[in-house]
Amino acid sequence: MPKQMLTLNDFSGGLNTKSSPRDIAFNQVQSASNAVLLNSGVVYTSVAPTSKGSIANEEIRNFTNTAFSFNTQYDITANPSPGDGTYRIGDFQSSPKEVITLHETEGGAKIRYLSRAFGTTGDFSRTENNQIDGILEPVFYYIDGTLYVADESHLGKTTDIAFLPRTGLRFVSTNRFGDSTGTFEWVLGAAVATTADSKANIQSASSFGTNSVSLNVAGEFEMIYQIESSSGGGGFEAGDYEWSYTYVDLSEDESLPHVWSTAPSAASLSTGHFFTGVGVQINVATSFREKEKGFRIYTRRKDKNERWSLFLDVDYERGVRKNLFDDYSSWGGSGVYRTSGTKEVTSLVIESPALDTYDSINGYSHTEESIDVDGYKSACVAQRRVWICNVCKEDKTFDDRIYYTPVNRFNTFPDSYFLDIGINDGDSFVAVESLGNRIIAFKQSKIYVINVSSSSDAGWYLEAEYDGHGCTKKEALCKTPFGLCWANEEGVFIFDGTSIPKELTENISDDTWSTDFTSNMSLAFDQKYKQLYVAVDLLENGDNKIYVYDFAKQAWSIVTRSVADSPAQSNFVHLPDGIYAYEFEEDSGTGTAENITVKKYSLLDIGGKNLTLQTKDIDFNAPGKIKKIYKVYVTARDATAGTVLTMKYATDGSTSFGNSANATINSNQYEVNAFTVDADCESIALEFTSDGKIEISDITIEYRAKYKRAS
Repeated sequence: MPKQMLTLNDFSGGLNTKSSPRDIAFNQVQSASNAVLLNSGVVYTSVAPTSKGSIANEEIRNFTNTAFSFNTQYDITANPSPGDGTYRIGDFQSSPKEVITLHETEGGAKIRYLSRAFGTTGDFSRTENNQIDGILEPVFYYIDGTLYVADESHLGKTTDIAFLPRTGLRFVSTNRFGDSTGTFEWVLGAAVATTADSKANIQSASSFGTNSVSLNVAGEFEMIYQIESSSGGGGFEAGDYEWSYTYVDLSEDESLPHVWSTAPSAASLSTGHFFTGVGVQINVATSFREKEKGFRIYTRRKDKNERWSLFLDVDYERGVRKNLFDDYSSWGGSGVYRTSGTKEVTSLVIESPALDTYDSINGYSHTEESIDVDGYKSACVAQRRVWICNVCKEDKTFDDRIYYTPVNRFNTFPDSYFLDIGINDGDSFVAVESLGNRIIAFKQSKIYVINVSSSSDAGWYLEAEYDGHGCTKKEALCKTPFGLCWANEEGVFIFDGTSIPKELTENISDDTWSTDFTSNMSLAFDQKYKQLYVAVDLLENGDNKIYVYDFAKQAWSIVTRSVADSPAQSNFVHLPDGIYAYEFEEDSGTGTAENITVKKYSLLDIGGKNLTLQTKDIDFNAPGKIKKIYKVYVTARDATAGTVLTMKYATDGSTSFGNSANATINSNQYEVNAFTVDADCESIALEFTSDGKIEISDITIEYRAKYKRAS
């Protein structure tokens, strides 16, 4: 038989360790590392993550879930004093930032920030401004300019352990009480402020300060009123009217109506009576509760168990109004905010109760025992609501429960706003994520698909549940344009909402995946190349393996994160220009880390990593027959890097590669490099390794079939 040539120039089928090396496709490989296979016609070496800033000698918590990214219109590195005349709103708006959270431990646990200018590709720098103290295991979500943080450590803990309540960070831009300077600052605070008897005074009087009422602290207010009993025409039903009040956040979250220890005197109305001379005065001598929009005063007939009817809506910027459809009466008085005195609105007349009630304004009942939570395992935002799972509420953990907020109330979790799913099944929720108008809730061994397309919870329903498709950790879950992807002990899966979950690791052997799987995985999606990254072990101090799945080719490659003995890393986060994480080095086994480096991951750009590639076991479509292998020709270039390409081979199904031969490439142009084999075999598999950057265009095997069967 004459000599023949077999050319391999397409490895875009990727890695296949599930099938026998002889049975895999010609465009697949049996093993590869740092070889980018997914472009037809070329194989090249992958690139190490790019450094994007470093911080020395700062201890961080050795957890893999502490990195969270968000973009903010305002400069998170600035933190002026309220009313500082050198700052204006433009000083912040001109410096929008891309931000990654950093969880530090020196001097106590705290959240700080790595940031850079929005829309740039430069380095990140660390700021100590606007830090959040006391959070041990943070869980984040970000919506409408506010970063919300809870502590997962609350789960399963007893009441005698002190924890920082969940909190939020937002930028405040207001002009309270006609203040010409304005308030432009970052404000940190938990849920809506707690009401108290000492913060409010409500009495029947013709002037402020009657009955020795004194506004002693900033934010304390007094409401006065009189009853018009002579003219008639009032729309209030006869009876004694009791009072309550609430605080309202800038995010419109509202506290529950205050329950008095010593209640103000009730207002006694007969038929036709109404309120006149209504006024509000508030102490503005110093700044107070900057994340608050204002407060509301409610009334109802005493001992009638009625809903609380809105009496006054008080806004610190615009003034006071009698219902949500009225115009505001502007603030008067001689006080100056943050300086001295009081501000007031007087002479309001309220003839009839407002149509607005606490329940109608907020969408839940005033009888709720609590509208706050202590901590939770995971959170997501969908349909303008926040969804949280595995929740600690009032010191009790509900691991089978999902709580949710009313629409556009991203910090309010009423007791009655929950879904119990798969209760008492021995499993617990680890993550929630949105997919279109569905909530996908993950337990460790099962996922639930909840359709929440209806504007009313009465229209929600459990659309599907899938056993054996759970997730062990929220970092092992990633949203992509193609669906939700996650990793577990069985492999990597995708769910697009149109069919059952599909396994993506069908070409990866169960033994391979079982060996590689860890509880410290992290997933991310590369928008540029439309590829999924699966980091195997974030805490491995070594050459950390990353599986890369190409959605177009439906194929896997494997790259390593960095050079040997590389530091451990945080979970992946997404920024406008790609995937990021920060690496850290553990400090003598203390569980803390120092010398942090921010890294950008674009691993399938061409780079200088050391490549390894093993082809299929090639029998030239003539199994059982002997072939004479003469030479192997490799067309390659290396941008004159002087890369040494080494070829070994194994014959007849052996897994032992030997007979090493080298070629130094050192060329900008593709050149053919010949490797001599000169061996008889039934089949041959080739292994190529490089000590640096290389591009391989094709591999051609020169052979001749013999009229001889293998024996």
